[in-house]
Amino acid sequence: MPDLEINWQRCGGEWCLLASCDPPPYATGVYVIWQPLLFVRRRRVVCVGQGAIRACLAQHRGDQNIAYHGKGTLLVTWAPCLADAKDGVVRFLAAKYRPYEGLTDPRAKPVSVNLPL
Repeated sequence: MPDLEINWQRCGGEWCLLASCDPPPYATGVYVIWQPLLFVRRRRVVCVGQGAIRACLAQHRGDQNIAYHGKGTLLVTWAPCLADAKDGVVRFLAAKYRPYEGLTDPRAKPVSVNLPL
């Protein structure tokens, strides 16, 4: 049972495309960006993070380090999260998915959540 149950967002019932995702301006929380691998059950997480979702995703769209991993399409989801739990949730997600990019606060105590993938 996770420490915190969060509501991962989708776009029209599907995972959102990073290239065209347009979250509400007020959306804040945690997010996961991943590369779907066709014909393979595993997905590779590119980045986990937190903050103002719209601004963070806009920054990642222009980041060559993120784009490098998106040979084709990158997907994203985000979830509102309690402000005092964000660091711990990102640390938990990073430990679980081992993303290519993104920094976590090593002092944060991991806070487990229901996983989007």
